[in-house]
Amino acid sequence: MSGGHWEYSGARLRDELESIARDATVKERWPRIAGLFEALAVILYDSEHEMDWDLSSDAHIDNDGQFQGRVCHAILEAAMKAADDRLFPRGKWATIQAVQERMA
Repeated sequence: MSGGHWEYSGARLRDELESIARDATVKERWPRIAGLFEALAVILYDSEHEMDWDLSSDAHIDNDGQFQGRVCHAILEAAMKAADDRLFPRGKWATIQAVQERMA
């Protein structure tokens, strides 16, 4: 079997998130959400694609724990970058860098 475990839903998910993110009204009213959706579109598509290939036996995820950590870290980092600076009392970029160092 070649891909398609979820009937190629990753591409549809990516396309819909990108469409929402690039909508002029969304960009004007909710720019941080637009940026987050755009970042998530790529992360979720790539993750779904890797999982799909693994489940369809086209490829293999060698270490499930590392894969989960990488995907969750990418989502967390995208969310932190989109979040309001006020949520980071010690500084937004210092917090992001600390998380990046822990995930390296």
